[in-house]
Amino acid sequence: MKDTLFRGCFSHPEVAEQFLKAWLPREFVEKADWGTMEVRKVSGINDALAERREDLVYRLRWAEREMHCYLLLEHQSQPDAYMSLRIMEYVAMIWQEDRRQSETGRPRLLPLVVPIVLFPGPGRWGRAKRLKELIDVPVDLAGWADEFLPDAGFITVELAGVPWERLAEGSLARSILAALAGERTGPMRFEAIRRIITDFFSDEHQELAAQLSAMLWTFLLSASELQREEVAAIVNDSIPPGQREQFMSTAEMLKEEGRKEGQSEGRIEALQEAVLDLLETRFTTLPADLRQKVARIESVDRLRSLLREAYSCPDPGSFGAGL
Repeated sequence: MKDTLFRGCFSHPEVAEQFLKAWLPREFVEKADWGTMEVRKVSGINDALAERREDLVYRLRWAEREMHCYLLLEHQSQPDAYMSLRIMEYVAMIWQEDRRQSETGRPRLLPLVVPIVLFPGPGRWGRAKRLKELIDVPVDLAGWADEFLPDAGFITVELAGVPWERLAEGSLARSILAALAGERTGPMRFEAIRRIITDFFSDEHQELAAQLSAMLWTFLLSASELQREEVAAIVNDSIPPGQREQFMSTAEMLKEEGRKEGQSEGRIEALQEAVLDLLETRFTTLPADLRQKVARIESVDRLRSLLREAYSCPDPGSFGAGL
């Protein structure tokens, strides 16, 4: 579910801009033409690499020069010692796609690609190793090999311990990042959720906030153990009047799904279909026998666990180990 929230929200340039302005150097931020930023599909990142839907690529121009660059943003739940190798693959794909889409066949310099890894915690990512450091080179050949060894690095954004006001330069991105970081430390508490929702709806992009709010609210409810009176307090104090009924309905629905007793056959079938519908939405094609396997599961707890897994599994083959 966390990857769905990340991609669903950061696919909007307005949200991404709020985040990036807080974490990129001033020299970059001041010269970038943020009005030109758009999400770009890059062949390979979205297709060949097991549909890694938590990766986003943005293209934007620089105001002072006739050039463009790319920002590669990845949400990573766990540290990966080989991240620089993956980054090198992604950057090469971006350059190949850029060359294919170029209007002229004349040789030109490749565009700048800025790789950013977002790590919500808990804890620290640790030192980010460059690709050269992962290659086994004999000491007596180091000078010679350095002439042709490939290299790749990336910017690591670690959210753990970052003060609220430094998370982003806007309420939408700040609230989403706070939710992603908060979920990683255990059930989220009432005060934290109320602060996130209040800040979220204070953003100047009111239409976009309304569009993304259900996704954020569902994520927060799933990451918490709020009582009904706490939900009502947040809804009444922090949510615009026109959306309050919808938010209460969502909370009641999730609470109903969590009950271990008295689940009807219709509810079990609904959860089964929810699991399959989500997988089909993410991956389009599923293994032929997966529907039959899910249909045999009648445990509500197990189905809810599979529904959460369906939000984040990297591919259909790894879904529901031992299903």
